[in-house]
Order: sequence, then C-alpha cells, then structure tokens
Amino acid sequence: MSSPAAAVRLAVAALLASVAAPALAEAGTAAAESDSAAEAQGSGTTASQATSIIVTADREGDRLPDQSGTLIFAGKLGDIAVLSDIAPVPTRNLRVALADIPGLLVSEVSNGAWASLSYRGLGEPHESWNILTLQDAVPAVPDMYSYPAGYFIPPLEAVERVEFIRGASGLLYGPQPGGAINYVLKGPRRAAGVEGQARLAAGSWDLRSGLASLAASNGTLAADGFVQYSEGDGPRRVNSDHQQTTARGRAHYLGESVTATLALDYYKGEFGEPGGLSRARLAADRRDGSTPRDRIAIERLAPTFALEWQASDATLVTARAFYSRFERTSWRQAGGSFGQVTPDANVLIRQRQVFDTAGIDLRARHDFGSSAQHSLTLGVLGHTSDAPVFVDKGASNADFRGTAGALARVSRSGDTLAAFGEVKLGLGDVHIVPGFRVERLRQKVVETLDLATGSATGGGPGAPNGPLGNRSDTQTVPLYGIGVTWDASETLRFVANASRGFKPLLYNDGVTFQAGVDAAGTFDASYAFTVEAGLQAEPAPPLRIDASLFRVEFENQVGFLAGPLPASPPFGAVGAGGARRQNVGSMRNQGVDLALRLDLVGPEGLAKAEGGSLRLSTNLQLLDADFTSGVADGFTPQYAPEHLLRSTLAWIGTDGARAALIFTSVGDQQGADNNVADFFLPGYEVLDASVEWPVAGGFSVGAGVNNLLDEEYAGRVRPGGGGGFDPGAPRSFYVSIGWKG
Repeated sequence: MSSPAAAVRLAVAALLASVAAPALAEAGTAAAESDSAAEAQGSGTTASQATSIIVTADREGDRLPDQSGTLIFAGKLGDIAVLSDIAPVPTRNLRVALADIPGLLVSEVSNGAWASLSYRGLGEPHESWNILTLQDAVPAVPDMYSYPAGYFIPPLEAVERVEFIRGASGLLYGPQPGGAINYVLKGPRRAAGVEGQARLAAGSWDLRSGLASLAASNGTLAADGFVQYSEGDGPRRVNSDHQQTTARGRAHYLGESVTATLALDYYKGEFGEPGGLSRARLAADRRDGSTPRDRIAIERLAPTFALEWQASDATLVTARAFYSRFERTSWRQAGGSFGQVTPDANVLIRQRQVFDTAGIDLRARHDFGSSAQHSLTLGVLGHTSDAPVFVDKGASNADFRGTAGALARVSRSGDTLAAFGEVKLGLGDVHIVPGFRVERLRQKVVETLDLATGSATGGGPGAPNGPLGNRSDTQTVPLYGIGVTWDASETLRFVANASRGFKPLLYNDGVTFQAGVDAAGTFDASYAFTVEAGLQAEPAPPLRIDASLFRVEFENQVGFLAGPLPASPPFGAVGAGGARRQNVGSMRNQGVDLALRLDLVGPEGLAKAEGGSLRLSTNLQLLDADFTSGVADGFTPQYAPEHLLRSTLAWIGTDGARAALIFTSVGDQQGADNNVADFFLPGYEVLDASVEWPVAGGFSVGAGVNNLLDEEYAGRVRPGGGGGFDPGAPRSFYVSIGWKG
C-alpha cells in the first residue's frame, strides 16, 4: 500500500466521514424549507443546508435548483423522481421507482441482486458500470473509479426521492459519462418530538418483508434509523431466492451555522442465481433456469460523517469523507454454457472480492458581486481502494469453501486525487457556468496465480492460464464543461450544457473471471463529449413541459463482441454464446428527451378537487445510436433502444392516499455490440399498478400488481457460461400494511 493511500485510509478511519452530507429535509417541513431556500436563491444569498447531491428547494420542487450547499446546478439538466407521489414500493422494482426519469434504462435482473442501469446507450447496463450510484450523495459502490458496480440498492420504501444528473455535466461528482444517480433517504426529523413507522408486506413467490424506523429530535440534536428485512423464492422455479437485511443509524447536530451527521450503514444480501436461458428455452418456459447451484452474496459496512459550516453569509464550507468495506462472494458451477443447464456433477468455483475504499471530500462556495449574484465553488477529492481477489475450486457441487485448491490470486489497488471547480456568473436573467475537473489516477492489477480449472467434475487445478497479468496505469485527465441558463420569463427557462466526461479503466479490464468470455490484454480509457440544449416551460398552470436535444460522442467504448469469432491475435477463438471483451470503437448517440406533467384534477389542475390531485406524467426518449469507428463500425451499440416511453397516472391524496398506474414501453435492443442475432432483445410493454390507503389510527393498507398484463419479455442477455436471456418477471401481487405514529 502506498503511503498516500495509507494516510487517506487512516484519516477516514478516524473521521468516519462521508463524501457528502445526507439530506436534511424532514417531510413535514419540506414545503416551507423549499420556499425559504428558493427565496435565498433568488436574492443571491446562501441557504445553509447539509444536503444530498440535489435538493428539491427550487422552482418547482422536482427540478434542479440553481445552487444548493456547495453545489451549483445552473446550466445543468437533471431529473427527480419523487417516490412520495406513488405508493411505497416493497420490492426492488426500479422500473416503477425510476419511471419519472427520461431515458434511464432499467435492464431488469430477475433475482433483484443488483441494479442494472444505463443511459443513452452509453455501454452495457450490467451492474450500472457507466453511472455513478450514490445514497444520500455518498458513493454506494465498491469503488467509484475502478469498480462502480450497483450491488447496493436502499429499501425503496425508505427512499424519499431519486435524483439524476444527466451525462458528463456532473463534473463535480465524478467522471462517469453516464451521469450520477442518487437515492435520497427520508429524514432526519427537524421538529422536536419522536416518530415511528413500520410496514409489513407479503406477495407472490413467498415474498415477505418488513421495515421499522424511528426518528427523534429536540430541534438541535436528532437521531434516526431503520431496519429492513426481505426474503422470498423469486420468480424463477429454481434457485431464484433472496434474503436481505439493511440497517442504518444516524446522529445529527443541527446548529444554526454548523451541521454534522454521523451515520453507519449495513447491508447483507444472499441471492440464488438461476442463470440465463436460450431463446428456445425462454419461449418454452420463462420461469426455467440453467444454474441450480450458483449463488452470490454481498455485504457492505459503511460508516460516514459530514460537516457543513456556514462561515459567513457569503461563504459555505463542507468537509466530508467516506469509508466502506464491500465483500462480494459468488459460487458458480464450472463448465456451464450459454442458455443451457449446467451439468449437476460439475464442481463449484468460489470467487471472493474484498473492497476497502475510502475518500475525503473538501469543498467551499463563496458568493460575490454587488448583490451576491455570482458564486464560486472549489473542491478536492482524495480517493483510495484496495481490492484483492481470491478464486478457489470446490471438491464437489456442494463445496462452498473451495477446498480443492486455489485457482487465482489477484491484488488490485487504486488511488485518485481530483480537483474541481465551477463559477456561476449571474448576468440578470442569464447564468453562465464554466467548470473544470482534473483527475490524477493510479491503478495497479497484479495476478500472482492463474490456473486452469482442470476437470469440471472434480479434478484439481491444472496448468497455468498463460502469462500472469500485470497492469499498472497512471493518468492525468483534464475535464471541462460550460452551462448556460436563461430565464426568458417566469414560465420559460432555456438550459444548455457542453461537457467532457471520462470512464476510467476498470479492475476487470484485462483480467476476467467469467467463463466463455475472452478479454483483450490491454484497454484504452473511454471519453465522452456531450452537448445538450433544452427548455422548461409552463404554458398553463396545469401543464409543464421539459424538452431537450442531445448529442454524445463517446470514444473507445469498452464493450463486447458476441461469438462465434475466429482466433485473431492476441485473442483465442470464441464460440457461439461467448464473447470477446475489448475496446469496440467510438459511437455517436443523439436524440431527444421529452417530459410532460399535467395536473388533471387539483391542486392547479383542469378540474378542482378537495383532498388530492390526479396527475399524468409522461416522458419519452428517442435515440439514434451508431458506432462510427473501430471493430464495431456501422453497428448499433448494445442497449440503445430507439424509444423509451414511461407514463404514470397518479392519485396523490392529502391524507396520505396514493394510487398509480405506470406504463413502460422499451424498443428493440441489441445485446452485443456486433449485433449478433442470438443476442437480440425484442421490444416490450409492461403495466404496473399500486395503491396505498389510510384507514384509522395511523394505519394504512396497500396492494400492487407488477406486470399487470403478464407480458412475456426479456430485458437483458449475458454471454458466457451461465449466461443467456434473463426473463422479465411474470405477473405478481403484493399486499402491505403500514403504521405511522
């Protein structure tokens, strides 16, 4: 371990700090806080808020503010899904939770083990590698640079809203070209008193879940926490079960000029992996499986701390850091093939990855000018990770300890130092926001052991798998962007942004453990340049329209070509259902995002009503994506559907009643960058419905139907052993009972 890395880890262990402060907006006072922050924003003064990446204290409550805390959002386009507008979601149904975010593709995982998201066709969605995933603005991934896999999803019942910064415009949060998604949890309680909540749910395939939370405050000191447990058999007939425990505790100091939050998050999930299906087997029985013994377990422990200091009326300082320990352990039967049942006699291969990751984030914002109409924000981030890999072979199909011998040992480490800044120049109704980010990255991956599996039915590890991998990479990467916001009137705003993003090399680039997938010996990092221009209009009180045009130039995409492929140095031959992972070329993705919200009934709708409102919200992305150079030249990038449409019809009652009908339509998709027919994913349409109704004494009852019309479809396909089509879940039901007091 390098001395700078050790210093960062030591500092984080002492501080127990976080990369950004949790959201400090209590639900009962959110409207009042939104109004006061909007007034401060309009006058150019600083509203002191220890906040998440985006605070909904803005023009409409679900659009970006011009600035919040040490963050500037003027000149950027983003989206917010307010989960309090729909009934609580007791499952990991991201299709429902993210329905109000245009263009964010949910590639559904049937066992719910991880989030699989992508945006504007910028790469394979598997484990959300191209998007920065955060919880309360803290990176919720094993490593935000070298392994940004979306293994952790907070309980959606505990999420207040989901926030998304589009594409490369998120320079102040990380380099990922696909944008930043942030799950903002409820709380803390600001008003003096105590509040408790509980919810139980049961549903199809023996689903059982429960969540209990407690929050207390005296107005200055506050504490809150929750525990959630969920288990079930899952939609597939064999090996689709899950068991998850999520817990969080926080303590807050809510002073007038200083706020501080200390938090501890814990998550443990165990999942069966039923495997993919061939197209024929998918058509015959979508609930079938191919890997009856494969398993995966995820464990995360993340203590965090954040401090925000309002140094003066014009200056705000935040000091933040984070530490997390992720353990990812998987068991896969040797000798599997694409879409077919793995022979039962084959032994298990255990792969264990451990991630110790830490970071410190320092930021300051200063408002200046005769009426404080300008703002400057500067910051630095120090980040380090250590992530060894251990691969062992079992002696049988029931040996989960790997007693037959070691197959691979890999040491991996990385350190990053980033400096960034933006300045918002307020020129009347126009804001101009230039920004920069400079990354200094160091990564190292060293194989010390790499042996062939040997006999799939029990023979010991065999001869070496060629030369041992040894990769060391150091880069200095300058990134930049500029945004413009023009308020043409109180009901019409124009926003434009041009930004350059960067996708660092991953630990897995060049060292792969997936059977049936060959990998290039060297990879080049990928760069994205995004231009987007749009408007936000309110032509009438009941109607709001958002529209934008975008174009993304993405250089040196890392993807895969599906087999069969002949041997070509330095690659070996790849059979049908396998894949070759490499830089596949540069792409040009362009299109339009449209979003409409119409209040049909109250509060400002076409018709008036007492006690609630009926709202229709619809968003549509039209996408034209093509590779323009490289080995995939002329092909359509994988997971870049020509259209993605979502519509939500929601009843939002003032007494807590909620009901929603959500429609999703996804166009045809390619599952491989060379558009092999075996990986083609036909388009599909899905309808979901949910309701939550208060009864008496603080109790409420709820119910929901997912995939109401029982659409048969597959939203993702994976190459290699155990791969194949992952079928979307059939129609399912759930009921729930909740209490709040």
